[in-house]
Amino acid sequence: MNIIRINHKHIPPVFNKTVACIGYFDGFHKGHQQLVKQAIEIAQKKNIDVSIITFDPDPWHIFKPEMKLYHLMSLSDKIQVSKSLGAQNFYILTFTKDFAALSADQFHDVLHQMNIDTLVCGFDFQYGCKNAGNVETLKKQNLFDVVVVDSINEDNKKISSSRIEPMILEGNVYDANHMTGYIYSIHGKIVHGFKRGSTLLNIPTANLLVDEEYVIPNTGVYAGCVSVDDTLYYAMINIGKNPTFENEIQTIEAHILNFDQDLYEKEVRFYFYKKIRDEKKFKNIDELKDQLVSDIKTTQNIMTSSNEVVKNTAKTWDKKLFM
Repeated sequence: MNIIRINHKHIPPVFNKTVACIGYFDGFHKGHQQLVKQAIEIAQKKNIDVSIITFDPDPWHIFKPEMKLYHLMSLSDKIQVSKSLGAQNFYILTFTKDFAALSADQFHDVLHQMNIDTLVCGFDFQYGCKNAGNVETLKKQNLFDVVVVDSINEDNKKISSSRIEPMILEGNVYDANHMTGYIYSIHGKIVHGFKRGSTLLNIPTANLLVDEEYVIPNTGVYAGCVSVDDTLYYAMINIGKNPTFENEIQTIEAHILNFDQDLYEKEVRFYFYKKIRDEKKFKNIDELKDQLVSDIKTTQNIMTSSNEVVKNTAKTWDKKLFM
């Protein structure tokens, strides 16, 4: 995949004629995926490339720099998903105050310089200074064709990143995953924890130092996966302060099923398929261990009966599944 970062003031003459999808694509949900599917159909008929156009940094970083922002995906995540969906190019328009001040016509010209043959966008796409541009102004310009895709709905409501994020924050990852077709995940590095899992409980866990920008699910125990290198393993994941041990710091840790490698300092990804239970304080270590053994069995049962979404997740992130 070709990855090109673009300053709108100095657009390099390196672009192949393309059908392009445009948007911020946080979470790359089924609505976003429909844009790409539509673009691929058009591009195949015209025998040209498919491209994703997005913006970086998040526009809110420019408009409200004091605001702490969280996302469903990092920029590198979006690149990987775009590749898995079949795009040949990933274009990153650098979002600045000057870029935000472009008129609708100036924005059209930027896209024209990028050799856009057809632009595919959502019905509610807005652009230009004070969002003066929309699908109607796009249709009126004559520099490139425009295809507008209607909303993709779940339970008669539009699927959107802003709808998915609160679900994840509440721990309702199961329903959130239905809106993307793959398992919600976060990326980070494995660091040393308290080592209680391996020393006191004989249930070793990998502790994740998560990249800062991700939306983190609510506290509790989750059935999910962990990807290590090119392989996806089933895992029981805990988010919380381990109240049995009266911790004050929240941790994210996973017991990876059928796995015994040393992961310290390794970059991995945790995937949250379904919440099993809330966080709980136990009377003693034995009671905690009994519950964790039960949670592991529950995780195994849930994940082995979730082949479709697990396989799609492995495909999306270019992983093989450890069975």
